[in-house]
Amino acid sequence: FHFQVCATMAAIIVDFQNCFIFILLSLFSLLFYRVLVKKQNPSGYDLPPSPPALPLIGHLHLLLSTKPHESIQKLFSKYGPLLHLRVFNIPFVLVSSASVANEMCKTHDVSLSSHGTLGIDESLLFGSSSFLMAPYGAYWKFLKKLAVTTMTGPQALERSRGIRAKEIARFHSKLLRKARNNESVEIELEAMKLTSNIICSMSMGRRFSEDNGEAEKLRGLVTETFILMKK
Repeated sequence: FHFQVCATMAAIIVDFQNCFIFILLSLFSLLFYRVLVKKQNPSGYDLPPSPPALPLIGHLHLLLSTKPHESIQKLFSKYGPLLHLRVFNIPFVLVSSASVANEMCKTHDVSLSSHGTLGIDESLLFGSSSFLMAPYGAYWKFLKKLAVTTMTGPQALERSRGIRAKEIARFHSKLLRKARNNESVEIELEAMKLTSNIICSMSMGRRFSEDNGEAEKLRGLVTETFILMKK
């Protein structure tokens, strides 16, 4: 009898400890949410609609679906074309309407062009001298105009039509050659090579050969740069 009483008391103590730990974790999560998340909107801005978020992780659970595009589309159908989400303590806005995106990029371009100092080493991407990292101002406007006139504008795309046609013809010939030889083709890899050669030819005036390892070296440098940017 004495042994049963001791076992019962031990079970009660363990249950109490588990309950106490759960309460502490809940209080800590609530405190963390109020301190680090609520202060993200100190000025009381009228933010876009937002689905219910979980403590700590925010809306991360909504983006971990096997088909995240379908999950996000369901959220847009429920909350409208503007959606405010948060991953941990990082807020961002998603836009699904072409008219709203056009208004944001043209009518409110100045309001959305400025950004804070990014936590990336100055030795990467030429520091604040690059188009992506430069603060909004006269220099950034010059870089934007230069990018449009030399790469993305209608006249620039027309000038580079021959480059794209040549690379696509080379890509097509390679696929036909492999088909005649009954060789397997990694479409994802070949498409990446095609895109890389088009971009390099348009931006640097030359393509990178696969024979002497130039293309592989370039892809390795790009991958290493992204890894360093994430640190």
